[in-house]
Amino acid sequence: MNALLEIGVEHLPARFMKPALAQLEKLAADLLTEKRISYERIHAFGTYRRLVVEIVNIADKSADVQKEVKGPPAKLLKDANGNFTPQSAGFAQKNGLAPEKLTVVETDKGPFIYAKVKIKGEKTAKLLPEIFTRLVTGLEFAKNMIWEESGLRYGRPIRSLIGLYGNKVIKFTVAGVTSNRNTYPLSSFGRKPIKVATADAQAYAELLRNQPQPILVMPQERKDALIKTVSNEAKARGYRADLDEDLVEETVWFTEHPVAVSGDFEIKFLTLPKELITTVLKKQIKMFPVLNAKGELQPYFIAVRDGISVNQNEVRDGFKKVMSARLSDAVFFFENDKKEGLETFKNKLKNIQFLEGLGSLYEKSARTQALALWLCEKTGQTALKETVDYAASHAYADLASHVVYEFPELQGYMGGQYAALEGHKDAAKAMEEFYYPLTSTSALPSDKAGQLVSLAGKIDTLVGNFLIGQIPTGSEDPFALRRQAFGAVRILLENALPVSLKELVEKSRALYPAGTADKGTQELPAFLKARVALVLEQRGHQAGMLEAVSNWYEMPLAQVEDLVSALETVKTDAAFGAVLEAAKRVNNILKKADFTPGPAKENLLELPAEKALFETVQTVEKQVAALPQTTDKNGYLNRLKTCTAFQTPLETFFKEVMVNAEDAAVRNNRLALLARVRACLAQTGADITKL
Repeated sequence: MNALLEIGVEHLPARFMKPALAQLEKLAADLLTEKRISYERIHAFGTYRRLVVEIVNIADKSADVQKEVKGPPAKLLKDANGNFTPQSAGFAQKNGLAPEKLTVVETDKGPFIYAKVKIKGEKTAKLLPEIFTRLVTGLEFAKNMIWEESGLRYGRPIRSLIGLYGNKVIKFTVAGVTSNRNTYPLSSFGRKPIKVATADAQAYAELLRNQPQPILVMPQERKDALIKTVSNEAKARGYRADLDEDLVEETVWFTEHPVAVSGDFEIKFLTLPKELITTVLKKQIKMFPVLNAKGELQPYFIAVRDGISVNQNEVRDGFKKVMSARLSDAVFFFENDKKEGLETFKNKLKNIQFLEGLGSLYEKSARTQALALWLCEKTGQTALKETVDYAASHAYADLASHVVYEFPELQGYMGGQYAALEGHKDAAKAMEEFYYPLTSTSALPSDKAGQLVSLAGKIDTLVGNFLIGQIPTGSEDPFALRRQAFGAVRILLENALPVSLKELVEKSRALYPAGTADKGTQELPAFLKARVALVLEQRGHQAGMLEAVSNWYEMPLAQVEDLVSALETVKTDAAFGAVLEAAKRVNNILKKADFTPGPAKENLLELPAEKALFETVQTVEKQVAALPQTTDKNGYLNRLKTCTAFQTPLETFFKEVMVNAEDAAVRNNRLALLARVRACLAQTGADITKL
């Protein structure tokens, strides 16, 4: 038999829906486990007006359970005459047992009396009112309302409740609403109840789908219907819809029966930048843009209403008026911005604070400009200096524009548009992509100038935040510093820029005023290291390999990746594995040893094994010195392979040589020899003991 709960609410925001349904499934599973009720599966689904959870094949009663209850100390079991004491007799009675059934169990605190109690299962129908009540009240929302006397805090007011077990109604009351079997039609089509006969999700969904105004209660069915209706409207005009994933997802959660309504807008609006139009359509008024086969924007829109309307033309006209008003606003802001220009906006940055204690955005622009120009020199891109200079000095200017004030998501993009209009076409792309990548895995800036400018801005932001102690902790990252760091690491790594993170951070730090208090930049290397490690994993490398790269912070990240690749290659070699274990032993001995470091003296070598190790050190040192000191994978691989020469000499040394000899001079000489082995292994560029 199945159980089904429906929570009928006023219009929940789309962003509340997925978390609420996930909570319903988890909470139901937790409650059923707590009550010892078995089930086959739990399925939560619904719309912005109804949250539903179905429990499939729920057991008709909770499971019996055997439980051991701890009682008084064992000395109170019987008195001197062998009779049960009042304490043990009372304990037995309390647990429904005869005193003779009590047992004594030895514990950490001595022997105690225990009662083995069998708790019988209860009928599921008896337990469901509590379970349903706790399911309803246990949901948490990002924002809550209070609307009735009990003071329940909820995402939106509860207006109806269904609780079914098979075809039986489970009665319970929450926030003044008592459960029954009634659900209701689309909000614009009255409150005539729809009776749900049984606790079966498929039958429930079919019942709502077959209403005069159909309700598609299953999210995937609703999504399929949405994509189909929007796509068909676009095809009818000979084009295709821009099925933006975020907009599709949001529309699924603010409709119960999505129906597309298409219309057109005036050609003059197409003079606006494409992203400005699509942002107005997608973000402000939740409409789908229409594109031709080349991806060019067409003067049409596709809106979505909830349910079928008999007056579709009036609905279309209403959507068109709203869209025209919003696009007219966009034209007004855009035309005003063109009149003012980027130089005006750049000067306005003087009055906008970057971060408290770190000056204005105008000063941040100057630092970004200086760092980007330094990067041009450092990376050998001097031919780009003019483009980089303009793009970096104006990268933040559009933040003072009217359009970006209204549409913050267009920062960067609008700066590129204004730069192109003002004749700075070479810098326009770099400015447009200044904030790329927008996620940890999305596209990087597409040209070299854009990469340098974007990198400079990200490093300045990271250094500035850490300077004032604004460091991400746990899930708290209000300035998206993790994303900034991911972006910086990826730009350095994927473009093989010949500059290290240490150089970048130190140069950026030097661009801040000398008296700026430093509350946290010492923590920045570790923060960046975590991002480097994650990016390397995303690129297919083994987790933890970065730990073996001693100087990762001082090396260009492309070299770090080459060394990691070389380490992954040699790590599978049996001879290298043996050397690795011996190297760890060398490290441990030297850590514990109390000696004055110095050169190993050949005349103090007594045993053949230590003499053989000394000769091996000399041979490997010469081999490494003779190798080309390249910093690509093959160069690192060749140096690492020289380590395998130590396999036999080290094994023999540890078998036949007592490092801690009684003679202090001999002991110190053997320790010095091991120190030279360690130094020799370190010439590979890695600390192989960290593998």
